[in-house]
Amino acid sequence: MTKPIISIKNLSKVYDTGSIRFEALKDINLSVYNGEYVSIMGTSGSGKSTFMNILGCLDSLTAGEYILDGKDVTTLSDNDLAIVRNKKIGFVFQAFNLLPKLTARENVELPMVYAGIPKGERQKRAMDALRKVGLENRTEHTPPEVSGGQRQRIAIARSLVNNPSILLADEPTGNLDSKSSLEIMNIFDGLSRDGVTIVMVTHEEDIAKFTKRTVTFKDGVIISDKVR
Repeated sequence: MTKPIISIKNLSKVYDTGSIRFEALKDINLSVYNGEYVSIMGTSGSGKSTFMNILGCLDSLTAGEYILDGKDVTTLSDNDLAIVRNKKIGFVFQAFNLLPKLTARENVELPMVYAGIPKGERQKRAMDALRKVGLENRTEHTPPEVSGGQRQRIAIARSLVNNPSILLADEPTGNLDSKSSLEIMNIFDGLSRDGVTIVMVTHEEDIAKFTKRTVTFKDGVIISDKVR
């Protein structure tokens, strides 16, 4: 059988301040395979955001194992984790996280700057990514000059340029109206059909229905894992 691109075994996360000990995640086991399209759901405080931060190598686990694309990330140094985040993981956030003074193309080029990719190759890949999300006519516009939906498309293009192993989307439609949300989900649909592995956190049932599998958290544990 194919090895999973994400393998989580007996993962726990405890926040311990000395006076307060809070177990955010309890003995989580989950595998995600190449090309899967998964939504992570749960109410506020369920553990889904903590889990997403660990998947994105933005937070460390307290116990257990996390293998990403064959690499045990729990053993990596901070520098190595930064490299993994840049090369293996594409991030799409609710707040877009774009630099307002840079053009769409320049924002998309940023991960490649950090990866040391030459300028000509950066520009070509940025243009290709913006074309893929339908923004080839907005490449020289800055984020304040485009709509919220277009900003999120720029963010999606940026997440793809280093050909990551997985795309992590955290409430990607949370700041958008229903029309823009549908446009963004149609883009994710297309990426999924192209074989991109997508894990998306959402609290919206209608958004989760776009995905092929829904994992639901409650009180730090997985209470359901359903494939459509």
